[in-house]
Amino acid sequence: MIFFYGTKASNLKDGQIINVDCPNCDTNVSMIYSIYGKYAHLYWIPFFPIKKVTLAECNSCKKTFEKIELPANIQTKLDREKEKDGGIKTPIWMFSGLILVAAIAILCFYNSHQTDLDSESYVKNPKVGDVYFFNSAEGHYSTMKIDQVSKDSLIIFANKMEIDSKTDINKIDIAQNYKEAYSISRKNMLKLYNENKIYEVKREQ
Repeated sequence: MIFFYGTKASNLKDGQIINVDCPNCDTNVSMIYSIYGKYAHLYWIPFFPIKKVTLAECNSCKKTFEKIELPANIQTKLDREKEKDGGIKTPIWMFSGLILVAAIAILCFYNSHQTDLDSESYVKNPKVGDVYFFNSAEGHYSTMKIDQVSKDSLIIFANKMEIDSKTDINKIDIAQNYKEAYSISRKNMLKLYNENKIYEVKREQ
């Protein structure tokens, strides 16, 4: 079975400590140690680090110990090794998922903000062909399209269809749905926008 989420570990440092007594074979030996960074992943993308794990192997009996299983004096030696050269730093790539989520959130916020700025500009300076997305009723949405622009008023075609999902509203923004023409003052159109009844204006570039 393939798991798309879970935890993995990556080697951060290898080294050796000398002149220690192995708690298993009771021999004065050197030990090879490895420090691993454990991290959570989703779809193989590292999201955030969880903890660091230190393992040490006796060069004589080859038994492997977790740091917590070793005597205090050996643990102290391992801690000193970890602090050399400024300590073991967590690689930035272990935060890849969080960075990606943050980047997407920032991009979405920027796009939303830019859409709001553009919509406000388009309402104040309407052009033929602009499409207005609005709340037609509670939980329902529709569109209207500008056909003519004069100094004080607009001739619009109202969409005869409405839909209950903002994300699918483009499905009803088609030519055959615009049949009936109405006149509305530019002042009233701006008022609808300021009251958040119009939530977006799209203009073909």
